[in-house]
Amino acid sequence: MEAIEAIRTRRSVRDYLSRPVDRALIAEIVCDAAHAPWTPMSRPEPWVFNVIEGRERVAGYGERALRFARDNRADRDGYRWADDPAFSVFYNAPTVILITGRIGNPLALEECTRAGQLLTVAAHARGLGTCWVGSPNLWLADKGVQAELGIADGFEPLAAFTIGYPAQTSQRPIDFEPRIIWSKDGAAPALKSG
Repeated sequence: MEAIEAIRTRRSVRDYLSRPVDRALIAEIVCDAAHAPWTPMSRPEPWVFNVIEGRERVAGYGERALRFARDNRADRDGYRWADDPAFSVFYNAPTVILITGRIGNPLALEECTRAGQLLTVAAHARGLGTCWVGSPNLWLADKGVQAELGIADGFEPLAAFTIGYPAQTSQRPIDFEPRIIWSKDGAAPALKSG
């Protein structure tokens, strides 16, 4: 699949086939993600990727993450999903990839975000689906959970992705043109609206 086609046709997948993803394919996708730009401040290792395999194992972690969110969520909007009995943290995925950034690096979140975006496009280009999931973040911040998952010393999970063969693919709800503000020397910005 051509790069532009992969970028424009990628969708978040929230239901997966039970078919496992081959480790060699996961390794290729992670290597693609590691081609994301990163800053010199992040040397020598801007991120570490942790791969969790096995549909039952992933589902079990999802149940734990959901319970943790219910018990530890902030008292504010944005956590209604935690009270939905049908909610699935990892959407039946056979694999989850965590991207961890170096603790103390003020740009770690940005480094992991760039790698994550490439990961989603690289997976789609190879026939897989992904979803960037934020619901397990409270659970993943727990030091005991990090130790259990084998998070590298000096790193913390900053992005979590489900990955697998899509059971269904959603259509993009709308096609929109982003707002662009053009600026040039000596002139006020010209607005282009969609």
